[in-house]
Amino acid sequence: MTPFFLLVEISIFIYAAYLLVYKQELAIIHMPAVFFAQAIITPKLPALVYYVMISLFILFFISKNLPFFKTNIFALLLCLLFLLLIPGAHDLVFLRPFLFAVFWLFLLIPLIGSIYPKYPGRVVFKELSTVAFIVLCLFCLNVIFSSLNGYAPNAMYNITTGVLYGNLYATDFNIIPIALFIVLMKFMAKRDWVYFAVFMLSLAFIMLSLRRSVMGLSLLGIAVAVFIFLTPQNVKSLAGFSIFFILLGSLIVINTNFLDLFQERYALRDLDNRELSEEKRLLEYELIYKDMFVYQDYSPWIGYGLFNSGGNYGKGELGTRTLHADLTNMAHSTGLIGLTLYLLVMMTAFYQVYQRSHTRTDKFILLFCALVFIVYTITGRFTNISSFVLMILLLKLPLTIKLRRRRKKVRVLLPEKEMEPIISPQY
Repeated sequence: MTPFFLLVEISIFIYAAYLLVYKQELAIIHMPAVFFAQAIITPKLPALVYYVMISLFILFFISKNLPFFKTNIFALLLCLLFLLLIPGAHDLVFLRPFLFAVFWLFLLIPLIGSIYPKYPGRVVFKELSTVAFIVLCLFCLNVIFSSLNGYAPNAMYNITTGVLYGNLYATDFNIIPIALFIVLMKFMAKRDWVYFAVFMLSLAFIMLSLRRSVMGLSLLGIAVAVFIFLTPQNVKSLAGFSIFFILLGSLIVINTNFLDLFQERYALRDLDNRELSEEKRLLEYELIYKDMFVYQDYSPWIGYGLFNSGGNYGKGELGTRTLHADLTNMAHSTGLIGLTLYLLVMMTAFYQVYQRSHTRTDKFILLFCALVFIVYTITGRFTNISSFVLMILLLKLPLTIKLRRRRKKVRVLLPEKEMEPIISPQY
């Protein structure tokens, strides 16, 4: 795996240089691909190099959008709260990746809201679909090389043979359903079969991961994309596509060992013997409530300490297991003040988009992102910055400039009168 990791690591910096020179502000759309590429590899360079590179990018975006916090002032307040809580942190070396992730995230959210209104939707969606395609290509290459080399250092769910995922673990997969949704939208608008091939391969790989939230959202994304393009005028086109999609999926299942692998991994997860009441994520809420308001073990206003939940909540009832759900994690780290600010950050982002969502496409994108946010808030974790930023980039598409459609024939699934700016190449 070393040559593959080295190639990806070198490519990250070449890609970053290209973005800075040729994409300028729109480089912000490509950040999730950089984050995801870094998650795949075992880097040779010190982590400081990566932290500096991303931080410089964000400083560049800020320099071009100085009043950017006006779009979401609560993000600034949350960043300030994290800064104030750092002196009481238990281990700054351990916390370093988490702190960089949260600062980048809560800076990027208002920055995206400042940059998007400057550009036409067609331009932004083109960049976004390219980024999603790159993410899926990286995902497929990582799976292929990891499987061929038997590389599974994390042994997720004790899976050590067959299709493997390398260094990817748990929430590292969260970006895939969002990327699948965007790539499928691109294919349905432009009929680019390379995009479809990568989409199908990625979908097959993700269904073998046995990550329930990721699998469910991937299938949900397909349904939402179909509804976006479903109009009375193109029912036949979508019916033909749906039949083709089902037949192709059936051929993959029948002519490969996909079903055997799926059944084997399903057995390893032992999901049949796990009841909803046994889900520790649900128990977390009760434990945190008792810590704060019954036993008063730590301040309900500022929490226990930044990302220091392992063994430090619920009287150790769950051992050294860290908090998984976002709301409990935020409450334990930053108290009710931080939790309130976090919810206000996200409510502001969604409300701004809701106000600008006037078309069917806008509303379905808002719905999909809301469902993704709810699921990932329950399962965790917001510190997985690649998925969170890609979700925000998709969510805020309605904030872009919507130009009038030029009279020009193009081959797309949507009929002429239903064309939407963000997915129509003629705008």
